[in-house]
Amino acid sequence: MLEIFTPMNKIERVSRVVDPDNFVAAPGIWGYIDTDGSIKNQVTDTPKVLNKLVITSKSSNIYESHDVEVGRITSMESFGVRVQVDSEGYDGTINQGDKLVVSTADGSEGKLVSTAETSETGDYEVVARAEEVNTTDGWIIFRTLSPVVETLS
Repeated sequence: MLEIFTPMNKIERVSRVVDPDNFVAAPGIWGYIDTDGSIKNQVTDTPKVLNKLVITSKSSNIYESHDVEVGRITSMESFGVRVQVDSEGYDGTINQGDKLVVSTADGSEGKLVSTAETSETGDYEVVARAEEVNTTDGWIIFRTLSPVVETLS
């Protein structure tokens, strides 16, 4: 589940090039921008420092997946946007106020994780901060930030 609370007319949305055969997209998952400007899926154990939130999907639905079939996907690239995601978009324990980075752990690639709770190490781009956490229903609301690289150890 992905729900964007900020009005869409105030959000910068960018249509990025993808490889339709290899790109896996689900709303709420983060990809990274490659040197050619295309967006790619996160790579296990390889932190990237230019991450973007994917807001459309590649699915069996003919309407949803048409853009990916022609090699495009929409990403959200604004700062200060409030977004709600369920466990499809985050992993591990997240507490209110935690700084969030994009995971590269096996099985969690592209999901948000807390810098305070993760065992991942290396240079990670802090992309958001947790505003609300509902552990009972399994969702968080975060606000995107102007990115800054932080070394996790």
